[in-house]
Amino acid sequence: MEPTNRTARTRRLARAACGLAVAAAVTATAAPAQAAPAWGPIVQVDLGPDGARADQQSASLGISENGRYALFGSSATNLLAGTEAPAYGLYVRDLRTGRTELVSRAEDGAPVANTGETAGISGDGRYIAFSGEANGVFNVYVRDRVRGRTQLLTAGTASGPGEGDHGAYQPAISADGRRVAFMSARADVVPGAPVTPDTRNVYVTDRVTGATRLVSAGADGQAADGPSENPVISADGRTVGYNSKATNLLPPADGGTADLLRRRYTTLYATDLRRGTTVVASVARDGTPAVGSADRVFTLSPDGRYAAYALGAAPLPGGKSRTELFLHDLRTGRVTAVRTSANPDAICWADPSAAITADDRWIYFSGGCSDTIIRASQARYDLYRQNLDTGRTEPVSTTPDGTPQDGAAVTPYVTANGRTVLFADSSTNLLPGDPGAYEWHIYLRSLTRG
Repeated sequence: MEPTNRTARTRRLARAACGLAVAAAVTATAAPAQAAPAWGPIVQVDLGPDGARADQQSASLGISENGRYALFGSSATNLLAGTEAPAYGLYVRDLRTGRTELVSRAEDGAPVANTGETAGISGDGRYIAFSGEANGVFNVYVRDRVRGRTQLLTAGTASGPGEGDHGAYQPAISADGRRVAFMSARADVVPGAPVTPDTRNVYVTDRVTGATRLVSAGADGQAADGPSENPVISADGRTVGYNSKATNLLPPADGGTADLLRRRYTTLYATDLRRGTTVVASVARDGTPAVGSADRVFTLSPDGRYAAYALGAAPLPGGKSRTELFLHDLRTGRVTAVRTSANPDAICWADPSAAITADDRWIYFSGGCSDTIIRASQARYDLYRQNLDTGRTEPVSTTPDGTPQDGAAVTPYVTANGRTVLFADSSTNLLPGDPGAYEWHIYLRSLTRG
């Protein structure tokens, strides 16, 4: 099951790198220039102990709230000194000391040979939640970097013909490291929880009490009648978001979604764990429920107030598919489009990945619009940040001298104060001496003031 997620991520990165060539053909005049923020230099994160560039590609996975620790996954073999790297490992780099450590380790400290790409880091950088395979089954683990210990959070064992029948995957961790959300198809995660043979469910475990709760239950307490997966959790640990094909997560009178849900498409939901209420998070601008992306592309703000997600839009000229990014205020119900252009006639697109700051002021996102693409050589997916109060949009993934990058930037993660962002980029001109190959590596950029 996890290898399928890895393939989905690879497809999405490939689309970001080259999928919008047609966009350059609809170029209009550039939008009015805005004062550029005082960005500092770009720093590469996936580096070996001698400062050498990672010899394989990497994916950004998270950053601590204070910006000191960066979490990423990589197939590189040269990130550690004197240690044989796994085929794919999860790493944390201390951005203050430059030390990189392998965090995808089993209970005995040995590297986990087969690790899922989905992982999370606590706010202080101490705890890492990840999934990995041991003895033929995937389980969820939490690595305590301070004590050097790994906790087995789930306890599935190989017991059936399909590994997906008894594994646990896709962990997300709250800022305090206490709560971990994950997906599993096992029937014994919560004793007595209703599970159907073909259903994947979302759960959350409280690491202090040891209690595990079924999140993706039907509104009447019965089994969800479709699979739910790809959970995210707000930093405060109160809200869990996930996508689902189930048709019975909402009371019939509350949904207004029967026609949509009967089509068995993926819809995005948010569950308030304290209140026990579930709402549709993927809402179109007209207020109707909408179909979200099947990839793990659902973002919650740290306080759980906002949901960011992508919805399909009219295709680009030539039939190229595209998605636009939307922000749903789960308190007020207000839905806004997140675009780099204020021109309603501009053709815009966005990668579903996004990040929201702790004060709900800034959203970091990857995309572009037809009137902000200047020439065909400019990146199809640039990284921007937008002030959610004023609408001011600022480019982030420019080269140190301010010229456009020549690749794509996706999957941003931002510190609590919104001044430092971690992201994956395929460009060859972000740093002097780049080898000229369009490969995905991890970078960090911070404001020098403001």
